[in-house]
Amino acid sequence: MTMEMGTCAFITLGCKVNQYDTEAIREQVLRLGYREVPAGERADLYVINTCTVTAVSDSKGRKLIRRVHRQNPAATIIVTGCTVDSDPHLSAKLSDCGEVIVVPNHAKSSIAAIIADRHRFTVQERPSKNGACPLLWEEGISRFEGHTRAFIKIEDGCTNFCAYCIVPYVRGPVRSRPLDSIVDEARRLADAGFREIVLTGIHVGAYGRDGSGHELGDVVVAVSAIGGIHQLRLSSIEAMEVTDRLIDLAASGKLCPHFHLPLQSGSDRVLSAMNRRCSAAQFMQVVERIAKRIPRPSFTTDVLIGFPGETDDDFRATERVCREVGFSRTHVFPYSERPGTAAALLPEKCPAGVIAERKRRMLAVGRETALAYKQQFVGCEADVLVESERDSSGKLCGYTDRYIRVVFDGPDTLKGTLARVLLEQGSPEKMKGRIMG
Repeated sequence: MTMEMGTCAFITLGCKVNQYDTEAIREQVLRLGYREVPAGERADLYVINTCTVTAVSDSKGRKLIRRVHRQNPAATIIVTGCTVDSDPHLSAKLSDCGEVIVVPNHAKSSIAAIIADRHRFTVQERPSKNGACPLLWEEGISRFEGHTRAFIKIEDGCTNFCAYCIVPYVRGPVRSRPLDSIVDEARRLADAGFREIVLTGIHVGAYGRDGSGHELGDVVVAVSAIGGIHQLRLSSIEAMEVTDRLIDLAASGKLCPHFHLPLQSGSDRVLSAMNRRCSAAQFMQVVERIAKRIPRPSFTTDVLIGFPGETDDDFRATERVCREVGFSRTHVFPYSERPGTAAALLPEKCPAGVIAERKRRMLAVGRETALAYKQQFVGCEADVLVESERDSSGKLCGYTDRYIRVVFDGPDTLKGTLARVLLEQGSPEKMKGRIMG
């Protein structure tokens, strides 16, 4: 029996991998006997999982920590995540924030023990990176707080070293999770009522590259065979890592026909400067290969605007590729200098005004292609996995296997189920539908 140890709150910044890590930490901390409260309320303990993808992300994390301390000076604050690994002076910068315990990424699994011991654990005292601390997935998760779909982290780390990205420096090399551990976790989540599983990681397509004995397709086959899982999705994958086997699995229904393929730029010159490993033509070839096997597949993407040296011609090439693919959703990121990356040393910085204008134009292209994609489905029926919360207008909402957001009227009993919906009207952001039967 656990003993009441006070209240705790969890705050996550950044990617889906961080969301998974926070869930794993949450379950370990709650087993100690803590009672969770919403992040905006006063708590005895806060766990803040930071992001360092941009310098702005670091600043946002530090401001958040200071705000939490001001609101509750007596609280213990545990800070973990990528900012810890990117900033060796973080402890000193937070020395005026009361009891702050700083835990690097590779030691996240030690947080519950640190809390139990109330032991100060700083960057300088952290264990070596030779495997002294187990990975979070060794205990795994059994739920995913606040979500209808559950993320399963199947690998950590990346060795691509894209010129603009700090993540390989703070997450380390690729480490693949054992397949049986993934399957066990997926089964627990299915038993807990989660009907969609998203396979996530820092570099999902590299799964197995570290000699685990399996590849990504093996994970898809094993997880898709678990009863109760209606939809299995990949969070993101590099275009050149989409194998024929993955396409076949999507065509057969074992994997959602939705591929998030980060483009970043449609200019080969810029892609080379970014140290990306795929040309624009190769990217299009992968898209065409998928489209030949799967009717109306959904492609979503990330585009980085204003990379150093990007010209008007380079940007127009990106616009052209985005229109040719017809992305159903485009995440547009204006370039911001990230100290510690190769891109930070490049000359020919794009002026802020130019970046802002290109962002505006790219968002317009994204809305154009998103609407065109959704219009194809007007008059069609689709299965929608219904979210646990209604949207701001009070309607039920959820996503199809092609990651189309759908809103419709219906009873609460449909929450968490697959509902058959007639798609009647599209907009760039979502479709409106009507329950069938």
